This record gives sequence, structure tokens and C-alpha cells, in this order.
Amino acid sequence: MVGLFVTGLLIFIVFNIDSQERLHIERVTQSTANGIKELLEDDLKKRIKSLSEFSNLSATSSHMSPEDWLGISKTLYDSQLGYQAIGWIDNTFHIRRVIPEKGNDVALNYNLALQPNALLALKNAQKTKQVVVTKPLDSIYNNTGIGIYAPVFIHAESRELLNGFIASTLIFTPYIKSVIPKHLRNDHHFTLWIDGEMVYSDQLNQLATDSAWSKKSAFNLQGQQWQIAISPNNEFLYVAHYKVMRIIIALGILIAILIVLAAYAYLVARNKVIEIREGRNKIEHLLKNLPGMAYQSFNIKNWPMMRVSNGCEDLTGYSRDEFRKNKMLWGEIIHPDDYERVRELISEAAKAKSGFELEYRINTKNQGVKRVWEKGESAKSIHTNGVVVEGFINDITTLKQAEDELHSSYAFSDAVVNSMVEAVITIDEHGIIKSFNFAAQTMFGYNDDEVKDRNITLLMPTKFGKHHNQYLAQHLKTKKTHIIGVGRELVAKHKNGTVFPIHLSVSEIKNHTNTMFVGLIRDITQQRALEEQARLHTEQLAHTERVNALGEMAAGIAHEINQPLTAISLFSQTAKNFSEKGQFDRLPDIFEKLSLHARRAGAVIERMQQMTRKGKRSKELINCNLLVLDVTKLAESEARLHNIAIQTIMCKEQVDVFVDRVQIQQVVLNLLRNGMEAMQPSEHNAIITLKIQLNTNKYIEISVTDTGAGLSDEMREKLFQPFSSTKKHGTGIGLSISKSIVEEHGGHIHFCDNKPTGAIFMFTLPTHDRG
Repeated sequence: MVGLFVTGLLIFIVFNIDSQERLHIERVTQSTANGIKELLEDDLKKRIKSLSEFSNLSATSSHMSPEDWLGISKTLYDSQLGYQAIGWIDNTFHIRRVIPEKGNDVALNYNLALQPNALLALKNAQKTKQVVVTKPLDSIYNNTGIGIYAPVFIHAESRELLNGFIASTLIFTPYIKSVIPKHLRNDHHFTLWIDGEMVYSDQLNQLATDSAWSKKSAFNLQGQQWQIAISPNNEFLYVAHYKVMRIIIALGILIAILIVLAAYAYLVARNKVIEIREGRNKIEHLLKNLPGMAYQSFNIKNWPMMRVSNGCEDLTGYSRDEFRKNKMLWGEIIHPDDYERVRELISEAAKAKSGFELEYRINTKNQGVKRVWEKGESAKSIHTNGVVVEGFINDITTLKQAEDELHSSYAFSDAVVNSMVEAVITIDEHGIIKSFNFAAQTMFGYNDDEVKDRNITLLMPTKFGKHHNQYLAQHLKTKKTHIIGVGRELVAKHKNGTVFPIHLSVSEIKNHTNTMFVGLIRDITQQRALEEQARLHTEQLAHTERVNALGEMAAGIAHEINQPLTAISLFSQTAKNFSEKGQFDRLPDIFEKLSLHARRAGAVIERMQQMTRKGKRSKELINCNLLVLDVTKLAESEARLHNIAIQTIMCKEQVDVFVDRVQIQQVVLNLLRNGMEAMQPSEHNAIITLKIQLNTNKYIEISVTDTGAGLSDEMREKLFQPFSSTKKHGTGIGLSISKSIVEEHGGHIHFCDNKPTGAIFMFTLPTHDRG
């Protein structure tokens, strides 16, 4: 209460002194504003009067010499400080004389009619025949000021004529300094407005003129409102008000600090008591809700308990009182097989003055066994000055059972993985190998220790391995799957450096901490060898089939070759006759025909050679129409022998296919020959149609349509099986080989009935974009 009273009294005194000081400063400031107003008003009236007298003297002394005018002007200039210049303006409003000339020579011959405010004042002075003060104007000296113009009239022939004006210029900044005493300017900030326009201020901004200390005073001059604003500067306020206030405020703050410190000490002490009480309650509540038991015991045999939490009963079955009254000692419930280990570990920790952590078993009151985890440390008792043990004991029986089950599960999964014939490799999100089963060790030649915690690129050829980490990081960032869940064939690297083909499928395993990848790898070296063997077998069968087909076509082919050979013989004989007769000018034409028929025979033989050539061939990009056109020419000779015409319908689009030319031509030739065989005996002008088109699935579809007897139900079921044929001397492998060739190229072969009679065989090939 005393502190509050002292504080209140101090505040009252400070407030009262502050109020009196403020009133004194306001009175002084207002008095200063009024005094400055009187100074400016009197000074301006004196200047107006002086100029008026000067103009009257000039009017009466019409013959005043320039020297006299300059003398009077200089006297006036020197006697009334603050003028920028005094000058003579003729009746055309041009400045003709000016003093002092130094610094004002720019004003000579200046036309004041170019200054609207100056021109208005001159006109007004001429009209009223009185001295006129201009409104504020921007002078030719690039600053703000005013002009005072006194008209001079002369009498001529009973009339008054305007002779000119005596003018003076006041620039506000030097004018104010010459009129207002320096001590007033040093103590106050001064601002001047004329008709609401600020024309002078010794402050850089407007804030000072609008302060709480600012006082104003005004007067009227020739209809213009001159207003002065005065505010004390910081130095004046400091001396007049703030210095005293600072001493009083400092004293008040000191007293207040003493009071606050006393109150703070009281509150800290009270809060400390409350905090200790609440902390004690929180600890008791926390220990009560903990699943385990907190304790403090003597560091002697069997560790008699000094303090123990309520969790002891849930943990052991014994009550808190039984432990506190030493009816039950903690060492007596430790499992006999674990007691000695526990005793040694706690003793060592007590000697080293360090903490300890251990797991052991206890016997509960209901004859059960629990596994517990204990963490504690030895400490010095503040009551007995001896060593005590403090710590926490928790039941981990369920946790240990779960760990045992987890270990069993791991062992079972390891056994399953190691029993697999495929290699199983697990990597983390950085490509580091985490598991490597027995099959993987056999496949790659490494044991588990050699690859564990190494990058998976160890098992890849260099050209693939250097990009693997980049691909893995990109997958984790974008989550776009390219290989996850999709089997694909790749190559791997053995420990000895050899590269072998594999089939790889990858699964992704995610949990809350990281991402793992499991790869299932199968060595397909033997599979590739079997596939290559099958391919070679198919190629051999295809070659045999082509040779057989050409053998069956031998008659037609012989006829096809015989025609150009006969023509060559006839044209050779003709050329000989022409030579004997000296008709050499006709030989070039004969030679051209000989060459044409020779190329024709060579083309037939070349097509036969291509069909019978053995060995490894590669696929090539070829236009689908050109592909079929070559084989059509080869089949035409046999078609003519059977009175059959081959009608070829080419594809309207220019489409390319990527194929083994000979194998696809073999399929087309086989289908054409089968169709012609089915049309025997044929009528005159029988037609078999070969059509190439782009189907709706954007595949090239090549079809052969005949008008033969069609297919029986029995043959439909086994048409594409090996050794199935309707021909008397057929091998039965033509369509089977054709099916293998088409499917190896990514297409399909099938057939349907041709209404009203015959069959349509067709196969598809994927298109290929040259771009």
C-alpha cells in the first residue's frame, strides 16, 4: 500500500510540474510569434513608405541624373537591410537599372511582363498610383520572394504620364534573417505563409510546424494574409522543459524500480512454492500413469526400497507398502539365474558413478515370470549421506515375445528366399544391396559378405551401371514406374567379368521410413540357347521348304528363263547378219534388246538365289508394296502354267515394315502357291488376288484370296500344325513355318472363307516409322 501511495504521489507531482512547464512554453512561444509578426509588419510598411517617398522625389525631380538616382538607391539599400536589389523599371515593364549590379546583372533588361504575378502588380500600381506588393513569385534568382513596385508619373501638357517604377526585390531567406533577431531564430523554428502558400520554412518537412508546441500569428498587407508559425526547437525544449522533467522522471523510475523489484521478489518466492507443489503433483501423477515402476533404494544386498511408485503392484503383484516396509525386497524377486549378473552390473556402475541399463527376469507374486528392463544410476542421498540407487523398471515381456516371433518370422522368410531357385536381391532407395540369397550367390559368383552394403551396379555391365543410380533417383522423385512390376530381359555381370542374359522383375516395398526394392532374377542363358537352336531349326526348315517350293516351280521358272534366252539367241543371230551385210547402224538397237533380255533372265535367277540362300540374315526397312512386288514376279511363271492370273492390289499409303525380306516373301509365296493349288483344275482366266492394306489397328495386312474348294472341317482344326497338308505330295510344314515367321515379326496369321467359294489367308505386320 505504501508503495502504491508513493507512486501515486510521484505521478501527481510530475503531472502538475509538467502542466505548468507546458503552459509557460506555450505563453513564451505565442509571445514570440506575436513579436515576429510585429517586426515583419512594421518593416514592410517602412519599406513601402520609403519606396513611395523615393517615387515622389523622382516624379518632382524629373531631371534627376542617373548619378543622383544611384546615390539615393544605394542609400536606401544600405539603410534597410534585406533587399536583394533596388531597380528602375521603364513604362514597357523592362528593368533598366539595378543596384547592386554585382550578382544582379542577369536582371537588366528583363521583361517583367513574362511574370504573371509581377505584371499584375505593375498594372495595379499604375492604376492605383500607389505602392503595390506582389504575390509570392519565383524570381529570376531561382528562389521565392516578393516585389514592391512604386509608380513614377511625370506631368506633360497638363497630363500625367507613366514614366516607370521604382522597384525592390525581397528574397525570403535573406530577408527573414535580416529582420528576425538571431536569438529568436536559434530558439525557434519559423514558417511563413502568404494566402495559405508556404513561402519560407527553416525545417525540411512540415511535421515541425504542426507539432503540439506550434503557435501562430497573422497580419494583413494590401489584402494578402501573412501568417507566421513558431515552434520551439529541441534545444530550447530541453533547457526549458525536458531537462527538469528528465530529472523528475528518472527519480520516479528509480523509485518505481525499487517497488517493482520488491513486488517481483515476493511473486517469485510465491510462484516457486506453487511450482514446487505443482511439480510434485505432476511427478506423482506421471508415475501413477506410467506402465512401469519408479524407485529409490539403498545400495545394499537385495536393494531395500526407500521410495517406489504405484506401478510396482501391476509389475510384480506386491503392493507399495510391502516394498516400503521391507516386507518384500527387490533382490528376492529377481530370477536366481539373473541375480548375480544384475548385482555385478549395478555394483560396477556405482563404483564408476555412471548410469546402467539391463534386462533380466523377475518372479511375480502369482508365481509367474516376467522380463523387465531397468535403467538407473547411483546417487548420493541428501538424507543419509550414503549411496542410493534410483531408476525405472518396465515390463518388456510382450515386447520380447514379439521380438522372438519376429526373429522366427525372419528366419522362416530367409529359409524360403534361400530355397528359391531364382536369385532374390533386396536393395534400398540408394541402390545398396541389403540381402543376397543363395541362388544369387551361385548365379553371380559372390558370397553374401562380398556384396552386402555395396551398390547394385556391381552386378551390371559398365554401360548400364553408370546410369542406374540416376534412373533410381528419377523414379523416387517422379514415382513413374518403368520396370516396377514389369518383367524384362536384361544382361548381368558375373564376378569373373562375363556377361549373361537374365530375366528381371522388381517389386517396390514402402514403409514409413524408407523404400526398398526386391528383384527376382532368373538366368536365361540356357533358354536363350534353346531359342537360338529353335530359330536355327525353323530357319533350316524354312530353307528346305523354299528349296522344295522352287523345285516344284522349276517348270514355270524354266519357261520364264527360256523366253529371254530364246530371244537372246534370235537377236544374236540377227546382229551377226547385220554385221555381215555391213548394216552396223542397226546394231545398237539389237544390243539394247540383248541387254534387256539378259537382265530379265538374270532377275529370275537372282530371285531364285535369294529364296535359296542360307545363313544369318538381318531385318531391313522396306516399303510393303515393294516387298510383295518381287515375290509376285517369281510366282507369275507358275501361275501362267495353271492358267491363273495374279491380281495385285497395292496399299494406297506409303507404309514401311521392318522385316527379314526373304522370310516374309516366303510366307507370301507359300500362300500364293497354296491358293493356286486349291484352284486346280482351273478355268481359263481364273484370278487369285493378293491385297496389301492398312487395317484399323494400323497394321499392314497382306491377304491372298482364292476361288478354290475351300477348307474341310477336319483341316481347319489342324491347319497350322506341322505335317498337316491337303496336298498329295506336300510336306505339311509350309503353313506351320509361315505362322512361326509371322509371329516372330510381331504379327498374326489367320484365315476365313471366301464366299461363295474358296478361302482367304491373311497375316499382319507392325508398321515402322522411318522418323
